[in-house]
Amino acid sequence: MIGFLSISASMMSKDRDFSLSFGKTEAETVRFEVSNAKNVSVIIYNDIYGELFSEDLDSDKNIRKSYNFKDLDAGIYYLLVESDTKIEKYKIKVSADKKVIIDKKPIAEIAKPEFLVNGNKVKLLLSGLKNTAKISVSDFSGTVYYNSTKTAIDGKLQVTFDLNPETADNYIISVEESGKVFNKTISLK
Repeated sequence: MIGFLSISASMMSKDRDFSLSFGKTEAETVRFEVSNAKNVSVIIYNDIYGELFSEDLDSDKNIRKSYNFKDLDAGIYYLLVESDTKIEKYKIKVSADKKVIIDKKPIAEIAKPEFLVNGNKVKLLLSGLKNTAKISVSDFSGTVYYNSTKTAIDGKLQVTFDLNPETADNYIISVEESGKVFNKTISLK
């Protein structure tokens, strides 16, 4: 059986996650700097061609990046920056004369749940929660041990579970927020 231990608001450190700052966009180039780029993926794509470029960054230091759009067709492109804890999406417009305009404010920000595992105890941390989150815990056979919709306090939520290794070897913790679903498989073997 799964034991529900606690739900509480919690202060979560943002110091360990990336931040993005843009330089001046020039005629055909987007320039930006990623601070604390530890385990960060950068993807540029559009709806017509899909993924055009991707790169993984792994540095505690600041990394400067430049992407040239001169060979791309006029249209709307997206810069997606993702870490273990968040996703930010920026809109880039390339005009017919190859001028690049980037919205310096993300058009989407998604806080991903963090899972801290210590033996059979799992702490779920969620920050940036705007509404509610539906949280469930099940095993591979579909047995549901926990299912609840939670509202965060000041955008933060912490839930701790005590997973029983005698009940199942593997558990799936699902977090659904605003139509986005994040799943984490916890193996107790």
